Amino acid sequence: MVKEREKVLKTGEQLAKYILDTSFHDLPKEVIHQVKRLILDSVGTIYMGTRKEEASGIKRFLMKLGVTQDCTIIGADLKTNCQWAAFSNASYAQVHDCNDGHLEAAALGGSAHPGRVVIPTALAVGEKLSSSGKEVLSAIAIGYDVAVRVRGMSERPPSSAYCAAAIASRLMGLDIDKLRFALGIAGYHSPRNFPTAQADTNFLSNGYLVKVGIEAAFLADEGFFGPPLGDDRRLSTRFTERGLGKEFEILNTYIKPYPTCRMTHGAIEAILDIKKNTDLKHSDIEEVTINQLTHGMYIAESKVDTDSYYKTCQFNLPYISACAIIDGEITEKQFTKERIADPIVHELAKKIKINPDEDLDAVYPETFRRPTIVEIKTKNGKKHTKHIEYPKGSSKNPLTDDELFEKFIRWAGPSITKEKALKIKKSIFELEKLTNVNTFTNLLSA
Repeated sequence: MVKEREKVLKTGEQLAKYILDTSFHDLPKEVIHQVKRLILDSVGTIYMGTRKEEASGIKRFLMKLGVTQDCTIIGADLKTNCQWAAFSNASYAQVHDCNDGHLEAAALGGSAHPGRVVIPTALAVGEKLSSSGKEVLSAIAIGYDVAVRVRGMSERPPSSAYCAAAIASRLMGLDIDKLRFALGIAGYHSPRNFPTAQADTNFLSNGYLVKVGIEAAFLADEGFFGPPLGDDRRLSTRFTERGLGKEFEILNTYIKPYPTCRMTHGAIEAILDIKKNTDLKHSDIEEVTINQLTHGMYIAESKVDTDSYYKTCQFNLPYISACAIIDGEITEKQFTKERIADPIVHELAKKIKINPDEDLDAVYPETFRRPTIVEIKTKNGKKHTKHIEYPKGSSKNPLTDDELFEKFIRWAGPSITKEKALKIKKSIFELEKLTNVNTFTNLLSA
């Protein structure tokens, strides 16, 4: 038993020191600003998720638990305990696949979408502990680094559970030994058998990841320990040498303009740009060809029809492209049962061909590019072509603060008033002034 404890304590020391020793004043201004942007973005996606019929059972489930009611469920008129509040908010964040992401982490075995775990964890634990705004902002910046930097190619590590445990441990003030035990417990008990099919368990999986991470910190604080941090030595063992504490991965995180798989965004952007600059109508189209990264061909594998599940449609590029051509937008409206049931969309989707293009692979993922080429042929012989290198929302082509707030209004708007949206935005961008983050989280209830 003693040897096993010593083995844990020899693992992840660089990462553990970074988690505990990094202060708010160590964070560059642009990092703090990006944290605030990603909080606003995540809260908007959570509000959008709460409206989806498929997720309505979460609230009913939580009402039956009978647990302490001290933490906010965003958009709800009830509270629950810390870990279940984080569970519900993380689940809602994933309902529409509009959460932020990190291209390299997705490609190289880290947490592909850190925000859906990091931000619900920090807000729930921060609320339980009445943490200051500065502490919550710091924990979020650190959480993104843990989620992205713990990677593995031979076996993808449970980076999301690790980052939830790291955030909770830091906010709780655990010492370095307990922190490493918390990481070990979270990694060992992290759910591993999530289904690949798009089903309700897809968004619930993120809830379980934050829940196990928070509980791991609670257990470590009571003296329990877990196995060593699991990671791939080639990619993440030498954390300090790879920029930990000097380069912050939150700055490389993209924000999605559309509620679909990120691999579809280049094509969406290209199609909407062509429509904006032409008088293109869906009835004019002869054929659409989309050249896609070979790594991203999974977005053309599933077959959808008028009775398909909305999640399947969010990962189907022909369907999404058809909607973009016909509707001139991609929002949650394109994934309602009524829109999916329209045979006109599916008829157009049959004319859309997705081709794997090995030439595009040369710049992926190291340069943060996600290239796509769209060519639209019309019945009168015209061709419209658009090449996208950095889809909107990437670190190389970011949403402005105004564009981000417009997105927040679109996603959260049906759930809250414009006045409340402005209050939420103001509170987020002044978060470091709060001595108690509960002042902010209380704004997020129904």
